[in-house]
Amino acid sequence: MKKIFTFIATAALALTAMATDYNGKITVTINDNPTTQDATISIDQNEDGTYLLNIKNFRLTAEGTTLDVGNIVLDNMKGYTINGTTTVVADQVINIQDGDDPDVPMWYGPLLGDVPIILAAQFDGTDAKADIDIDMVNVIGQFINVKFSTQDEGQAGGIYGDVDGDGVVTAGDITAIYNILLGD
Repeated sequence: MKKIFTFIATAALALTAMATDYNGKITVTINDNPTTQDATISIDQNEDGTYLLNIKNFRLTAEGTTLDVGNIVLDNMKGYTINGTTTVVADQVINIQDGDDPDVPMWYGPLLGDVPIILAAQFDGTDAKADIDIDMVNVIGQFINVKFSTQDEGQAGGIYGDVDGDGVVTAGDITAIYNILLGD
């Protein structure tokens, strides 16, 4: 009997440690040219209370061409939860990893080297929204903005991370969120 309870407790812990997948639309804008497609992001809370966001096996399709990017992972992001909605912010430099889709012969993201990411995201048990800026002007001559949402544009209630309500997420918004997280 003790083994059964141990098994049930272990299974319950495994389920709570699993990431939440959010299916929605992702719009990638490169030098003012947007492309929208279906995507899934996964968000998981680490044991230390920080968060991990993963866009697994990301493939960018634009103008009939598909670029196999890879796994985009941001980890150790601080967050805070108010009324069931969690906000996370990040200002990180990452390396995109190879995806694990066996049908893809080559992943191009790892060739980019250091990728500077600024992210503001909010999520709850069913919906998520993220805004990511990637400044690659010095490397490949492109500024990239990525917006993800589980809701249609008409349903979404404003831009997540837009602390001052001006309709855009700026460094000032990120600073305000950092100050909230740090208690300043």
